[in-house]
Amino acid sequence: MFTKSTLKIPSFHAGWDLDVWQYLPTAETSKPLPVIVMAHGFGANKTMGLSHYAEAFSAAGYACLVFDYRRWGASDGTPRQVLVVNEQLEDYRTVIKYARQQAHFDPQRLVVWGSSFSGGHSITLSSEANLNPVAAIAQCPYTGLTAANSPLWYLKIAAYSAVDLLKQALNLSPVYIPIISEPGTLGALTSEGTVPGMMAIVASESPYQNEISASSLLQVPGYQPMKNAKQVTCPLLIVLPSEDNLCLPEGAHHIAKTTTKCELVSVSGAGHFDVYHGQPYHAESLSAQLEFLKKHVPV
Repeated sequence: MFTKSTLKIPSFHAGWDLDVWQYLPTAETSKPLPVIVMAHGFGANKTMGLSHYAEAFSAAGYACLVFDYRRWGASDGTPRQVLVVNEQLEDYRTVIKYARQQAHFDPQRLVVWGSSFSGGHSITLSSEANLNPVAAIAQCPYTGLTAANSPLWYLKIAAYSAVDLLKQALNLSPVYIPIISEPGTLGALTSEGTVPGMMAIVASESPYQNEISASSLLQVPGYQPMKNAKQVTCPLLIVLPSEDNLCLPEGAHHIAKTTTKCELVSVSGAGHFDVYHGQPYHAESLSAQLEFLKKHVPV
């Protein structure tokens, strides 16, 4: 019900290409297709379950462009495994611009999709009037609120980050810490259930590396997608696991109260990773997304 191909799209940084999976529905149509631009969350790449969403959307008649950020997954960029929020937002804009330049895509029916940290990107981009997406979807999104850690954790992160910043300034290899680790240990994401939750979405063929530059964590506190809620320009769906202990639900509720553009679907009893493929609440989350698309971006 769909075809899949791989594209290389030049990023904003000269010589660094973004690796993109293009999904096209096979049903014949004479009209340009609505297109969904998708990327993954914190420390993840597109092999970690995004194909299941893209396949479902394409089977329903939507084209999808699923990409890896610079420095991550199959895309170019060095040093590797370094998170830069502005770069990731820029990469979304790059793929969106590419999509709008293709004759087989409808430039007026472009949807931004994100999950977890990229759910925050979806919220942020939906507030950019000049970008003008027709709709946006944010699943279990990062909104600016995360679980607190111990004072010792913050001291360790500060120390590792300082050394990392110095090494990168000298063009040396970054200082890496685990992306996911058990509660009480050193790592970027240490909430209860995060390790088994993340590993459950890592496919056997995934090139997943459980490491991130320590100073990447300095990017997170200042990034507050919920502050953009009043500027959201298009219908925005937030699929919210009610028991999310990683990206705290309070931020999503704040967005829903702040703008009439937001449609919030609470998945009762679900944790952060429970809405991904193979998990107990995936069908409920996907169904809500397909209904939202049918309502606001009918094929």
